[in-house]
Order: sequence, then C-alpha cells, then structure tokens
Amino acid sequence: MFVTLIGKDQFSKDKRIEKFLSETLGDRISDPMAKQVLYATDTNIASISDVIIEACDSVSMFSPEQVIVVRKAEALKTDDMKALAKWLPHAASGKLLFDFETLLASSELYKALAKVGKVEKFDVPKQYEMAEWISAVVPTHFNKAIEPTASQYLAEALGNDTKLVSEEVEKIILYAPDCKKITLDLVKTMVVSQRDIPTYEIEGFFGMQNAKAYVQKLNELLNSGVDAIRISNTLYNYALSLLNYGSLTAKGVSPEEAAKKIGKNYYMFVKKGQAAECCRRWRKPLLVRVLRRLADLNYEIKSGKCPTRMSQELALAALVVR
Repeated sequence: MFVTLIGKDQFSKDKRIEKFLSETLGDRISDPMAKQVLYATDTNIASISDVIIEACDSVSMFSPEQVIVVRKAEALKTDDMKALAKWLPHAASGKLLFDFETLLASSELYKALAKVGKVEKFDVPKQYEMAEWISAVVPTHFNKAIEPTASQYLAEALGNDTKLVSEEVEKIILYAPDCKKITLDLVKTMVVSQRDIPTYEIEGFFGMQNAKAYVQKLNELLNSGVDAIRISNTLYNYALSLLNYGSLTAKGVSPEEAAKKIGKNYYMFVKKGQAAECCRRWRKPLLVRVLRRLADLNYEIKSGKCPTRMSQELALAALVVR
C-alpha cells in the first residue's frame, strides 16, 4: 500500500496518517518496532531513499513487514527523489506513506507515486472559510460545542494554519476540561492573536542582516506569545523568496516580473523591503545554508531537541548574529 499526501492542511494530514497507521498495523499499532517514522529533514540520515527501500524490500519470514511514514517529504534530496522514482514502479510490496507540503505533478516522483498508489490532496482552507472550518472540526474531533463568535475569533487570531488552530483548541480543552461549550470569553483568555504582530518587520531586519534590530524583534515576538516554529517558518519562506528573486533577476528578469513570479507585492518586497540589497548581502550560497539550517531547526523544535524558549531564541538569533 502506497499513499501520498500533498498539501498544507497539516491537521487533516495528521488525522489521515493516524488512519493509515490504524489500517495497516491493526493490533500492532502500539508496537514501536512495527513502524518507522522518518523525517526528510533529518541530517543524521545519509540517504532517506536507502532506508525506505531497504525497509520495504527486506521482509523477514519471522516478522511482519514494517510500516514506513515519511514526514516533511518535500525536503527530500534530489538524489533520493530520483532513486525512489526509479524503485517505486518495481517495488514488490510495502506499506509506505509520504507526507508532502508540495510536490509538482510534473515531477518523476509524483508520476511514480500516482502510478503505484493513491495521491490525496489536502489544501488548506481559505481565510474566509476558517471560522466555518473550526465550527465543523471542534465538535467532530474534540467533542465540544463552540460558539460561532469563538470560531470567528480563532480564525482572525490564528489565520488558516489548521495545525496551530487545533493545538490551541487542545490547549483550551486541557485547561478547561469541564466546559460544555467553548465560548468567546474562554478563547480570549487563552489565545493570543498572532496575526496582528507585524512579522514582516523581522523579515526586513533579517534580510538586511541588522543583528541588533533582528535580535530585539525576535525577543519581542517570543515575548508576545509567537511560537518559535511560526517565526522559523516565516524566515524560511522569506529566505526562499530572496533566493528565488535573486535567481530570477540574475537571469535578466525584471524586478517587477520577478516579484510577480514569486507571488510578492513589488512595492512591499522590492521597493520597501529592498530585496536586491538583501540578496546582495546574503549571497546565494549563504541563503542556501540558512534555508537548510531553518529546516533542521524546525525539526529540532518539533522533535524536542530544542525544547526551551532560551535554546530556541539562541538558535534563531544565531542565523544573523555570527
């Protein structure tokens, strides 16, 4: 069984992964030896593809085959993608699930995955759909009623990050387990609005390598309740935009067209954000290194290897302070 999940609705993907593990493992679901969860961002694994192929091809006569889940699969190296695309059409068996945020339908890996198994799309709800999404998900998955005004507040405060919204709902229920309904007053006491904080400011300080201002803004964001993962994601997306913008303009694409191609507002990103100067200061090799470090840091925070507020702040500060 080969299953591929593609999209940014991480909450729904997590539920689908739970279902996949339940279906494939059955009574063995609590057995840690029955499954293997790999992260494509794990720098300790030399070749993710080698681990996957070996696990799927080497079935022991004394034990059932292992179930493999690959998280953050969009971070797979090019060589791993090629190896998997070549192996999949000839794979004899396997219980394997890939979790991608994005994967081009024109890629060889996508074509191979679509040929041997199911490809399921998990698009994140539009911002205007979030209140309705929350009102539907909370009773279904958390067995709690929720006021429409509370759903609207959560949507406006947290945006359309389904994983973040579900974590905040879990926090509310954890601290108020006896509540029969999640009310607006209850939500306001426990959820800090993260969308109102101008994260673009830290992008500017990061881009210009203004270490002092960057560290001050980083501390301000963390003190305001912004999650370190959210900050690292913001910086990752910004650094990726700089890399793409720099690559396009180096090929002769005009600044206006380059901004349009990467989905950025020309005035905010190029003029006010001084994208060209930021690209000059960072240079392509350094941006690539920073992107890799941000991907690793995201995994370290999520996996508990960087658990404290202090360690997260120091790690994020070290991106600019050298």
